[in-house]
Amino acid sequence: MNHTTVRPHHSTTAPQHELGIYIHIPFCVRKCYYCDFNSGPLSQTARRDYLEVLRQEIIHSPWRGFEAKTVFFGGGTPSELSIAELGTLVQDLRQIFRVKEKAEWSIECNPGTVTRTFFAALGQMGFNRISLGVQSFHDHHLKALGRVHDSAEAKSAYRWLREAGCDNVNLDLLFGLQRQTLQEWEDDVSEALTLSPEHLSLYNLTIEPGTEFGNRQARGELREVDEDLSADMYELAMDRTRAAGYSQYEISNYSRPGRQCAHNLIYWRNEPYLGFGVSAASFIDGLRWTNTGNLREYARTAASGRVSRGSEEALEDREALGEEIMLRLRTSEGISLSSLSTHYNFDVASLFSQTLELLSTHDFITQAGDRVQLTRQGRLMANEVCMRFLAS
Repeated sequence: MNHTTVRPHHSTTAPQHELGIYIHIPFCVRKCYYCDFNSGPLSQTARRDYLEVLRQEIIHSPWRGFEAKTVFFGGGTPSELSIAELGTLVQDLRQIFRVKEKAEWSIECNPGTVTRTFFAALGQMGFNRISLGVQSFHDHHLKALGRVHDSAEAKSAYRWLREAGCDNVNLDLLFGLQRQTLQEWEDDVSEALTLSPEHLSLYNLTIEPGTEFGNRQARGELREVDEDLSADMYELAMDRTRAAGYSQYEISNYSRPGRQCAHNLIYWRNEPYLGFGVSAASFIDGLRWTNTGNLREYARTAASGRVSRGSEEALEDREALGEEIMLRLRTSEGISLSSLSTHYNFDVASLFSQTLELLSTHDFITQAGDRVQLTRQGRLMANEVCMRFLAS
């Protein structure tokens, strides 16, 4: 059995697939209570310094000239950037990388930090996919989450987007919130469907250590969310979106035909991507790394194009195979056993025969020919199902 390490290289030869590019904007008005991303309020001086260093990292990238099929600005709150600041970064990216003419340009926006003018400028810069972090249409839940907007602002932001001509909008919503009822969640889904965005991301809230919610949970101030209720909320989301004409193409993501998020599909298909900014992750030629999460360390090293790394890992073939199965199973495409066998030089069906049989027996997966996909029951237990391929 082949256990050779996938060796990274740093030549200027483009990888097999085009790249996805992620830009991390870590600042926001106030850190939400559930957020475990590298983000928070920054002074004007710190913000200006960060953006200059970020520009230097992009300009000095050793992957200069590579082709990019997606660009994604995430955070934090990228909509905290001024039009001029955002325009400068967009210009840098277009100069350093060969961004495809029909590339997907996405940006995350907080409904409480946007204006009509900002949305109009996004279109002029080339952004063609906007993700609104609505999270809930109930103001008491928004307040409990630490959000800086209310329901009325979310609806206004959506209206302004449409007025600006944006025809590819995603709405983020959360379920499994403290004291959230099934009826409240149904109301949120109904409100979102009434707006009729092209894409919905519906996430089950998880409480991570180190967040405000994580600290409250450690002090016993938060009660456990009923897992059965969360499962009911998830099934309601699957049913309501399907009835409205959306396709569930990933565990938490639903889209109109042809409106899947191309950038996130890069992650789930285990394709190459570059991340710029503090704590940003990259994956090229079997090498996976993250930039340092320390702002000072990032600023000190990014100007040379050699950012200090928080982690770096060259994956063994067997480990890389398990991760690719775990990622691809999250999608409606599932996995092709023969394609994976060819790519990794393993007999994948034999290697995971016991796992496949066990999951099939419990109705977590379905297998047609060499194509393996999650069942509805499998989606409900997706994390546990996918992790079995890493443990096998």
